[in-house]
Amino acid sequence: LLLLCAASSTAVAGEPLKHRVRVGSYRVKRDVTPGRNKIVGTLTNVSHTPVHTAKVRFRLFDAKGHAVGQAVDEVHDLGAGQTWKFHARARGNVSRARLVSVEAR
Repeated sequence: LLLLCAASSTAVAGEPLKHRVRVGSYRVKRDVTPGRNKIVGTLTNVSHTPVHTAKVRFRLFDAKGHAVGQAVDEVHDLGAGQTWKFHARARGNVSRARLVSVEAR
């Protein structure tokens, strides 16, 4: 199993503002089986109210920097202060990922 780190930034988003979530660090977790990679990381509900649905979306890149697809994962019923460990499936020869969007409602 080979792990490659991707640069990450903390993102705060809300829909509406009472639902605030924060994405922590994330990375590409490569599997020995070709095409079975994942983007793994954490998302925390930093609000005082439960989030019905939270979704993270990533753009995927190969070793040459070419976009090769997207990866998405979502969670339901994330309580106030709870942290979710996401595992967004990343098909193909993925070397790095960039967070594109975070949705919470």
